[in-house]
This record gives sequence, structure tokens and C-alpha cells, in this order.
Amino acid sequence: MLPEISLSLGEPISDLAFGFGVQNLLWGAVAPFAGMLAERFGTVRVLQAGGIIYLAGMLLAAFAENGWVFFIANALLVGVGVGATTFPIVLAAVSRKFPASRRTFALGVTSAGGSLGQFIYAVLLRLIDPFFDWSDVFLIFSLTLITILGLSVFLREEEKPEVSSTSMFDLGVIRDAFRCREYVLLNLGFFVCGFHIALLTVHMAGVVNYCGLPPEVAANSLAVIGLANVFGVIAAGWAGDRWHKPWLLTLIYWLRACLIMCLLIIPPQTDLFYLFSVAMGILWLSTVPLTSGTVAQIFGTTNLASLFGIVMFSHQIGAFFGSWWSGLIFDQSGSYEWALILSAALGLFAAAVHLPITSSKLSRYQPA
Repeated sequence: MLPEISLSLGEPISDLAFGFGVQNLLWGAVAPFAGMLAERFGTVRVLQAGGIIYLAGMLLAAFAENGWVFFIANALLVGVGVGATTFPIVLAAVSRKFPASRRTFALGVTSAGGSLGQFIYAVLLRLIDPFFDWSDVFLIFSLTLITILGLSVFLREEEKPEVSSTSMFDLGVIRDAFRCREYVLLNLGFFVCGFHIALLTVHMAGVVNYCGLPPEVAANSLAVIGLANVFGVIAAGWAGDRWHKPWLLTLIYWLRACLIMCLLIIPPQTDLFYLFSVAMGILWLSTVPLTSGTVAQIFGTTNLASLFGIVMFSHQIGAFFGSWWSGLIFDQSGSYEWALILSAALGLFAAAVHLPITSSKLSRYQPA
């Protein structure tokens, strides 16, 4: 919908891309604090508060008539709302219900919900877009967020989370985590994941146009990616319970880099682009159960919501630059070629940073 929103509000693509970048950055910044609040006051309360803010942002965006109102709604309110309803909080609640031997698989199945949602919403967008303008689509999609308020009650803890201190946030846990080199390397790798996701999510229509393919390929590709990743994240979770998770992450990032380079060197065809979408979809969010599972392996599950929230913030910093820089590169050059080259190079970097996280080094940690 990005070109349609740009025309309707009179805002250039780069400015809208900046707004989506701020949205990604803000929900990443909110995630650690939301995780700490969930650890102190319970998962359900945080999810429901975040769902209300998310819903308010989508409704305001639907009725926006200028760029500033759309920015406040889409970048700020939606950013905060997503930050309080996203992976760290949900995955932390799920992880506490499973033993370590089955935990990564459970995180993969849970992450598959996000991928299935991407598939369903992309298909739904394709079906209703010819009959509704972008603001109507925002309104329709906003109403579906009511499900967050209803389904969040199933993540209620059997016991109230223990409060370890009288302060609102236990920042000492985060300080100690950053003294762990493996945790820092996981943050660097997840930065690249965010860059990849944002480039292809926000700019999929532009990338499809760069390849000289019909516009409907963009929505179809996002649907294919979402559907393929349902299987990808479950497979990654299954593999993570059996093999060394950081080296699986190395493989995923290396394969991503190869696929992105294929867009630059293989003659573009619709069938080949859909094949790319299937392959990229398998890798899309497969990093989530493996990364969160590694954090749980190092530190345990007690503070997983806040510690994985920090890693998620790194992911969203990458998403901010992936969204914004790709828009700037397009505005300056009229092409996504250099954005794709940069994305592939970052994929190779992410593959390399997980290599030093060996099994022997992880075995030194004895989480409570």
C-alpha cells in the first residue's frame, strides 16, 4: 500500500519509509521495558495494555489526512503497541511452560503464529485491496487486533511472577548480560535480521518493480514468505533442540545473503521470484526460536522477556536502518540495487559473528 499512501497524503516514499523505520525502532525500544513490566506485573496485563495502544494507533492512522497525523499514529502509537505485544513477552511466557529439551521447538511453533498471520493478512490484502482504499484497509485490519485482548488471557501465569527487588526494573540483570560476549554477538546478528526483514517488508513493492515484475507479485510474495516460514520456524525449533543453535544461525544468515545476491544476478521472472520467496520464507523468522533459545540457554527463563527484549531492540535498530536507508537509496539512485548489495553483505557479517559462540563456551553457563 506504500505507493497509494504516498499519493494520498502527499508524502514522498523516503519520508514514509522513515516513519516505518521509527515504528520499528520504537517497538524495539519498548520491548525490553515491556518485558520487565511483564516479569513484574504479569504477561496478560502488559499484552492487553499494548493491544489497546496498538488498536488506537491503527484507528488513528486509518483516519489520518496528512503526513504528521499518520506519523504519530503509525510510527509512535503502533510502535509502542507492537513493542508491548511482540515476541519477547509471548515467547518468555511460553518458554516457562516447557523443559529445556523441548523449549526451542515450542518457541518455533509459537513463532509460526506470526508467520501464519503474515500469510493470512497478505492474502486478505490482495483480496480486498481492489475494493477499498488504504485507509479502509487500515480500519479493517485494526478491528482484528481485538483478538489480542481476548487470547492473551491464555498466557496467564499459574503463579504471580516473583518480584526480586523494590525498584521498577532490575537493570543489574541487563548490565550483567552485556558482560557476556556471546550475548553481545547475538545482538549483532539480530540487528542484521531486522535489516533484512524491514527491507523486504516495507519495500517489497519497490523490489518487485526493480525486478521488472507485475505489482501483484509483491503481495503474493509476502503471502508465500509467511506461509513458508510457518514450516521454517517449526523446523528451526526442532533443529535447535538437536544441534548447536548459533551455528544453525550462521547457516541461515549465509543462505539469506546468497538468496539476496540471486536477485541481482539471476534474470527476473515471476516463477523465479516466487521460488526466491519460498526459500527466503523458510529462513524468514527462523532466527527467532534459535536466538531466543540461545538466550534462554545462557541465562534461563526467569528474565527472558527483558533479555530477549534487548536483543529484539537490536533487531529493530536494524529494521529502522533497513527501512530508512533503502528508501533513501531508492530516492537517490532510482534503484534498489545498492540496498540489496548492502543487505547481502550484512548477511555474511551476521553469519560470521555466530561462529565464535561454540558449544564449549555455552556449556560454561549454568542458568538458574
